[in-house]
Amino acid sequence: MLKFLKKAFWVPYADSTTCPTVEKAHQAIAEYCGKNGYACVFSGDDEVVIDGVAHEIYRGLEPGSRGNYGIKCREK
Repeated sequence: MLKFLKKAFWVPYADSTTCPTVEKAHQAIAEYCGKNGYACVFSGDDEVVIDGVAHEIYRGLEPGSRGNYGIKCREK
């Protein structure tokens, strides 16, 4: 069964009270991809290739979350 990624998605991030570092973001994305059967390769601090598709990584405040930080991957 093929799985399809959305054009943009939030990656679960446990410590939403602090902005994720590059290392923490990469760990969370790698874990998310592993659990969901996706292959990922980091091509930079703010870029990841997931199943052959380049995504930019956003690390910052989640809109509408009242100050919670998160990690978002958005297709380039």
